[in-house]
Amino acid sequence: MKIIITELAGLTPGEEHNETILARLSERLPELEHDLVQDLSHISHFANYMGGMALDAVIYQKDNLYRLDYHYPWEINWSCADQMEQGVMNDKVRFTLAEDGEVHFKLLKLD
Repeated sequence: MKIIITELAGLTPGEEHNETILARLSERLPELEHDLVQDLSHISHFANYMGGMALDAVIYQKDNLYRLDYHYPWEINWSCADQMEQGVMNDKVRFTLAEDGEVHFKLLKLD
């Protein structure tokens, strides 16, 4: 997944920009969140993301590589049994930041 954030163009790679990058990604969260939600079938095939994702931190790794830490709630609604299960998934994803402000997330997709 790629997104261009023009406000990040021209930043030199480094940890001093972690908070700036986090703020800009948070502003774009509505267009990012559904792609950032992993397959929840390891919890249950009935587990769903219902909104409420939060970005926790951006951590500089090396060169133009960063890591985004985030979390989001999930729920399973067993309506036939009048029960509901809920939990929180803590997750992380690596991404690169290009000179032009392009953020390229390296998402793990399971088949």
